[in-house]
Amino acid sequence: MIIRYFNVLMAALAVMTMVSCHGAASGHDHDHEGDEAVNEKNHDDEDHAHEADEHDAHGEETDDIHFTEAQAKACSLTVQTLTPSPFAEVVHVSGRVLPAQGAEATVTATMAGIVAFTGKSMTEGAAVSAGTTLFVVDAKSMADGNPAAVAQSELKAARLAYERAKKLAADNIVSQRELEEARQRFEAAKATAKSLGSAAQRRGVATPIGGYIKNLLVKPGDYVAAGQPLATVTQSRRVQLRADVPERFYTMLPRIVTANFRMAYDSENRVYSIKELGGRLVSKGKASDTDDHFVPVIFEFNNTGDIVAGSFAEVYLQGAQRNGVLAVPSEAVTEAQGLFFVYVKTAADIYRRVEVKTGATDGRRIEILSGLKAGDNVVAHGATQVRLAASASVVPEGHHH
Repeated sequence: MIIRYFNVLMAALAVMTMVSCHGAASGHDHDHEGDEAVNEKNHDDEDHAHEADEHDAHGEETDDIHFTEAQAKACSLTVQTLTPSPFAEVVHVSGRVLPAQGAEATVTATMAGIVAFTGKSMTEGAAVSAGTTLFVVDAKSMADGNPAAVAQSELKAARLAYERAKKLAADNIVSQRELEEARQRFEAAKATAKSLGSAAQRRGVATPIGGYIKNLLVKPGDYVAAGQPLATVTQSRRVQLRADVPERFYTMLPRIVTANFRMAYDSENRVYSIKELGGRLVSKGKASDTDDHFVPVIFEFNNTGDIVAGSFAEVYLQGAQRNGVLAVPSEAVTEAQGLFFVYVKTAADIYRRVEVKTGATDGRRIEILSGLKAGDNVVAHGATQVRLAASASVVPEGHHH
């Protein structure tokens, strides 16, 4: 009996020992799993931190643009240290170049006939010298002949008839009335022949002034009458610039002193200065046209030879000067998606793109309202090449190595 109870007790102790060992083992397993989770989380955090460091490093690489001295020399890159300077208030308007007053002449036909040009290069805008023959009028092929030649023939016949009448009147063969009629016919024929000129079959027509052909009013082969306009020649030495100012800028008119302008047809976008062309302000309109509500402002200047009168222009009217303005050359500013940028040199061969807010422009310089400070080394010429170099150095997402 005692032995039986002893066996039961030993079996119970064995069960308790197994349960205790299983609980300890189970607790150990849970602790191990928790340690693995912590280690995995720490490892993930390290990976994220490493990726963030790589992203930050990549961000620094995209901000700085590497542009070598050889590249800068190849594109004639220039850098300008930004300093405050005077800058005039500006109004950007449209305008037109016109010939100056009294600088035009009309070339007219001196006889009736078929007109021909003297040169193949006779086009509007071609340069001509005073006294140059521009046209030839030919009356030979006309159906009714040459009026001048007919007049000369009639004059010759009237002269002979008058001379004969004088002799007959001296012998009392014809009356004085017949003699007077012969004289009148002779005088009339003489006046007609004088008005028509010589009886030449071909006659050249020359320009009275030098300059440029503004308008060609006929084509080769056209019939022209005596006195008909053939062309208009304008002198190139002096032309006018008319700027049409909207009424909302009327209060600025008293302060306008000069202007810059750009020709609409110029593919190189050259900007001319009235001052540099020896120009001056001629007049300012006192009232606007009731139809278009624009006030005219007119300048006069010397034509350098490549400005075509009658062409349209962009005009930058300049008023009072403002001091201490930060401004950069127009070509220093680039645009992307409606934002404006300039490129600043920060170290040798290193440039950085800087977003700026721009103000007025006089066609040559642009006012910088924010984004730059005095002393910055701004790329004045070659900004487009630096921009292209920055675009070429960008590595697409998903292809980092």
